[in-house]
Amino acid sequence: MTRPSPLIRRRWLGREIRRLREEYNLAAEPLARVLGFPRKQLSALENGRLGPDIDLVSGICDYLGIGANRRAAIMDAATDGWARGWWAADAERMGPRQALYADLESGTDVISEYVFALVPGLLQTAAFADARLRCEPARYGDRFDPSAAVAARATRQRLLLAPDGPRYDVVLDEAAIRRCAAEPHIVAEQLRHIVSVCSQHPNVTVRVLPIGASLKGHSAPRSAYSIYRYRDPQHSVAVAVDTLTEDHIHTEPDQVDPYQHLHARLKAAALDPAPSLHTLAAAAQDLTPMQGAAA
Repeated sequence: MTRPSPLIRRRWLGREIRRLREEYNLAAEPLARVLGFPRKQLSALENGRLGPDIDLVSGICDYLGIGANRRAAIMDAATDGWARGWWAADAERMGPRQALYADLESGTDVISEYVFALVPGLLQTAAFADARLRCEPARYGDRFDPSAAVAARATRQRLLLAPDGPRYDVVLDEAAIRRCAAEPHIVAEQLRHIVSVCSQHPNVTVRVLPIGASLKGHSAPRSAYSIYRYRDPQHSVAVAVDTLTEDHIHTEPDQVDPYQHLHARLKAAALDPAPSLHTLAAAAQDLTPMQGAAA
């Protein structure tokens, strides 16, 4: 089983520390002062930035006299928040956004996604991923290496398809399979790959959302997103919303719940898995030149 996502564990820890302060009616400044830590260090802890200061976390528990079970959960989260996953050492070469997604995927029980423009990274072939990564070099830093990024995608896919991997539930907008985001033969092979993965791995389900599908409440999604449900003791849930320049990570229930409700509506409007795979196979066939056809 993969390790818990360090980012999500830090986020939970930060919320728990804020909750403790509210329960004990303590402002951040006096608490930090009595513990002998800078206010900004407590702020960083509560915001889930970087590895948590174990001494600060332990000091808060001691000062407030937290019970043994709650203290153990807090200290476990603090330890998990310091973990460095396989993606950390090569984050710049694979791209920091992909490293973020590798972090989010770690320790998941279920991953649910909606994509409307591109095949999701967890289902991309090496050829498709390479074509996409090389088409927009300005989006990446100087140390970015497309080959390292493709290799990182392969590692993420291997973890997804491992015996203890999460369930993966994708709603794939028809636009993503009709628009050629790479050369037609690459896209055709990509679509066949999705059919093959779904056929061989029961933990992966893809549903195609037709262009003309009627959505309950006419609530069309505004962006691609991923919902992560974790195996941690708190059963954490997070949402990553994909935009052109950055990914927004939501962990508060009032931010997460609307995406879970939306995903249920999208699944209801999408084709069932079997006709979805038929649609993908037909789209791949449409992109494949007839044998003997004129060049």
